[in-house]
Amino acid sequence: MSDRRTEPRFAADQPVVVSVVTPIPGKIDSASKSGLRVTVSRVVKVGASVEIRWDRVIVVGQVRYCQKIGPRKYSIGVKIMEIVGGGKLFQIKPNAA
Repeated sequence: MSDRRTEPRFAADQPVVVSVVTPIPGKIDSASKSGLRVTVSRVVKVGASVEIRWDRVIVVGQVRYCQKIGPRKYSIGVKIMEIVGGGKLFQIKPNAA
């Protein structure tokens, strides 16, 4: 069988970590300069790296907590590591006491 590659391939033996991200629809409940609270439909592991996308914004962060708040409803706290793009996060009004 002939080799049809256009570039040479080299043998390697390098350990790596591969992350597979499955999108989960969610809703931002609150935000601060350093974090977000987001409601999602399934458990997200504490310490997981996540991307949160809306409009033209991508927030890369780390899950700090995941709490069950209802049937198939979880609140996750995300520490913001990086924000890419420019969009608009609507101001969240404080709850009336």
